Amino acid sequence: MWGETFDDFENEECELAVAKQNLMNEPARADFTFPKLPLGIQPVDFMKTHFAETAGKSMQFRKGTTTLAFVYEPATPNDKGGIIVAVDSRASSGEYISSKSVMKILDIGDRMVATMAGGAADCQFWTRTVAKYCTLYELREKTSITVSAASKYFANVLYGYRGQGLSVGSMVAGYDKKGPQIFKVDSEGDRCQLKVCSVGSGSLNAYGILDNHYKPKMTDEEARNLGLRAIMHATYRDSGSGGVCNLCHITPTEKIRLPPMDVSKLWYEFSEELGRDIAYNPVE
Repeated sequence: MWGETFDDFENEECELAVAKQNLMNEPARADFTFPKLPLGIQPVDFMKTHFAETAGKSMQFRKGTTTLAFVYEPATPNDKGGIIVAVDSRASSGEYISSKSVMKILDIGDRMVATMAGGAADCQFWTRTVAKYCTLYELREKTSITVSAASKYFANVLYGYRGQGLSVGSMVAGYDKKGPQIFKVDSEGDRCQLKVCSVGSGSLNAYGILDNHYKPKMTDEEARNLGLRAIMHATYRDSGSGGVCNLCHITPTEKIRLPPMDVSKLWYEFSEELGRDIAYNPVE
């Protein structure tokens, strides 16, 4: 352009080259910080003041959900085996049901998912961060990341923010070169590998069904029905869980998402299967 010298063109080319190089590099997530409260207000004290039991009911940060996952082997040659992940779809805020159609099975990779229990915003934000890391890893290394590595990164990130008010209870489940794996990760940075796992306010009810009916070897239909049955019973015993049951079946070759099932209809189906009456009818 008029009025520019050769030095100006050289500076523009240098700046463009530096910008391209920065865009190609992996972003430094260690530099990320949450927007802080005004000076003089501690985050922990703020949460206790506004969301503790002593605060008003409209401000209580109560949560409710039921998520489960388990690994099973195929019982017959026609079955695929793998991992069953089942969740409910209710999002609650104290005594208020804020949503009845939340998808709590979030994609991380082609054959890997993460469940969300706790604060919906916390789970969604950090799961997206893990998914971005896994994608960058695969582009850089030209190979798929393992479930163990993805869950370890997830735990390390959450451990760096422990005590800051995060509320995350997640399961990272997937199929890799080591086979089917499930890792439980929480906001304190704890991480453990399990074959049968349930997280959420309705997890104890789900464990009651899983402990009685889970088998290491099952047909695909039995495994899917077990996931539906456990979520259905949890929604009827836990007020924080409800809506529909979303189920995902991860096999050695694919990830299958089944249509959502209304837990109310499941109650009638399983009651009819057991021959149990819904209500008590006194004998005349």
